[in-house]
Amino acid sequence: MISPEVKKILRELIPFKKTLIIVAIAGLIMGATNARVLMLSKDLMDSLNAATTGPLLRKGLLVIALTFVGGIARYFNVYMMNFVGEQVTQNIRHRLQRKFMNLNLAFHNSFSAGSGGLISRILNDIVVIQNGLRMFADFFSQPVIFFALIFWMFYLNWKLTACIFIVLPLILWFLRQISKTIKIHSLKGQEDLEKITSTIKESLDGVRIIQSFNLEDEMSNRFLRESDEYLSSRKKIHQRVEVAGPVTEFIATAVTVGILVYLGSLIAAKQATIGDFVGYVAAILGVNPPIKKIQESYVRIQETIVAAKRVYSLLDQDSEVPQTQATQAFPKDWKTITYKNVSFSYGSERILKNINLTIHRGEVIAFVGASGSGKSTLVNLLERFFDPTEGEILIDNIPTHHIQLKDLRANVALVTQDVFLFSDTVERNIWAGDFSKKKDGVTSAAQSANAHNFITKQGGYQYKVGDRGNLLSGGEKQRVSIARAIFKDAPILILDEATSALDSASEIEVQKGLDHLMEGRTALVIAHRLSTVAKADKIIVMRAGEIIETGSHQDLLSQAGEYANLHNLQRT
Repeated sequence: MISPEVKKILRELIPFKKTLIIVAIAGLIMGATNARVLMLSKDLMDSLNAATTGPLLRKGLLVIALTFVGGIARYFNVYMMNFVGEQVTQNIRHRLQRKFMNLNLAFHNSFSAGSGGLISRILNDIVVIQNGLRMFADFFSQPVIFFALIFWMFYLNWKLTACIFIVLPLILWFLRQISKTIKIHSLKGQEDLEKITSTIKESLDGVRIIQSFNLEDEMSNRFLRESDEYLSSRKKIHQRVEVAGPVTEFIATAVTVGILVYLGSLIAAKQATIGDFVGYVAAILGVNPPIKKIQESYVRIQETIVAAKRVYSLLDQDSEVPQTQATQAFPKDWKTITYKNVSFSYGSERILKNINLTIHRGEVIAFVGASGSGKSTLVNLLERFFDPTEGEILIDNIPTHHIQLKDLRANVALVTQDVFLFSDTVERNIWAGDFSKKKDGVTSAAQSANAHNFITKQGGYQYKVGDRGNLLSGGEKQRVSIARAIFKDAPILILDEATSALDSASEIEVQKGLDHLMEGRTALVIAHRLSTVAKADKIIVMRAGEIIETGSHQDLLSQAGEYANLHNLQRT
């Protein structure tokens, strides 16, 4: 029975059916010519006894012609299948990459192996599938060779061939037992490789912390431990793969010796010719490579099934933000954003509890509270990075899940504490705010973000910022991200701890850009420093996923509650 994973991989080949027809035809020709060349060994030997060299010459020329045709067929069979395999796996990689970008934040936060594990699946597991697809070319040529030569062996001596077939069930049973354990250890090996990839990524991403805390030996030892586990799995796979070779070869050798003795006795008794002997031995030797290929394919299939199962488990993930069919455009003249009985749970943990909140257009709303109080989760729900487990969020009277997702996010600009810049030019990073616009406004956006001066000093807008913007300082990166938000020109703005990681001098420069960015926009501001939210129209104080206080800065101070306590703590 074909496994579901193999069926899915076969469906991946459907767009390339025309190419695969050529692969199949070439494989059949290759198999037929190779088998025919081996069959001609009997005629070549018998032609040596002919009175003239004519028959030998004709048979020799036929062998050369068949070998030439078989070589051409092999080229198209292998080359075209390999390229189809490359195309299929690149297509799966692309779908995986797109899937990763569409999966909600809850999935990314909960995936046990982290981003390194996802990278492992998009790289290492796909390579295993690609190697499995390469074996597909052999499915057309090797069975032709195998069955043609078996038929030829029956033709030459059916009794002897029937006796040989007695050992075949033993070999097949042996291979089946080995394949079961290979599948188990292959899964373990892929999981170990996933851990290694994750460790490598962490070693690169966290190199500054690693060097600062002298963790080089710790990370190196961690890599070695994971490598030992991976090598242990691979060792067991290689043991099982390679034990099959000697066992089958021993059986084949014993059978071949028996054949030689038997055919030798027939020749001595004048019941067979030297041609019969050579032809039968050539067929036996010719059957061996297809058996090895089939054996290797069987092993590859087990590894491919494991890799495909891991890959398709991600492609079939239902953790994407759902979009209903009846999607609406984002309302242009909206007046309010309403959180209506909104709750959110992360696994069994309840993060938000029955939030009711109305935000009017043009207001600056600040969210304060201890870490883990639910502030970031509350604003993340607005962009539908994940959806509420209970309740809904409305723009005017339209639930956000009825608004086209791209349109919803096009109307929200995000500036976070952990700034992400692409490994590209300053210009491209600002233009990324909205690539549908002309890039003419990049410079003015940078000027508004108080970033133009340092950009020109760094080398201009074509300056490459490095991986994640590491060639810029924290304040410079933040101002580029503000320029990106200004260029996007969205009516709703989310500032998530946008200045908390900056020193005082950088914060002043960044705050100038933020002040310009917030002009005329509805802003949702998350901040630990209460000095940055004092001018907000409304301050929301949160604790343990609930809103406990609401009001202006002065109102909340006069209430002498949670906000007043936080304010007094920061003053001391």
